[in-house]
Amino acid sequence: MMDNGRVLHASQNDVHILRFIGDIRYPISPSIARYIDEIFSGSSPAGFVIDLTETDSIDSTNLGLLVRVARRMQGLSDQRITIISNHADINSVLYSMSLDEVFDIVENGRLPAGSGEKISHETADRENLQRTLIDAHHALMDLSKKNRGMFKDVVASLENSRNAEKQP
Repeated sequence: MMDNGRVLHASQNDVHILRFIGDIRYPISPSIARYIDEIFSGSSPAGFVIDLTETDSIDSTNLGLLVRVARRMQGLSDQRITIISNHADINSVLYSMSLDEVFDIVENGRLPAGSGEKISHETADRENLQRTLIDAHHALMDLSKKNRGMFKDVVASLENSRNAEKQP
């Protein structure tokens, strides 16, 4: 399966814009997580805008990464992160997974098209990918009781798989 998802990054006055384009699937999540860690390792971000207007689909791992960004920003500021999404199917997923608990979701907005730096996609080793998957799904689980029920078996399976691989 060809993975055509990509993420562009731009910033102005320490407000970071992440534009998700195409099908956003778990293989690119470690690269996104690394890039976000780099943003937070510099000067404190003033804010984030997540642009999903060009997103065809986004999986739970990457939604969990977005929740992790929101939680990190909560430690720095009372200002919530904005998600812009004009796709009813994606909006339905955002609300069903309680992302409105930590994001302001704008359903009919659009950022001006602009250039951005493409976040490079490096193939992650299996351990890094597993850690990213588990951390992202834990972030989703922590959002709501409904999410805990939805993802507890997924996380348990991922953790069991990781632990089995570590056995001699």
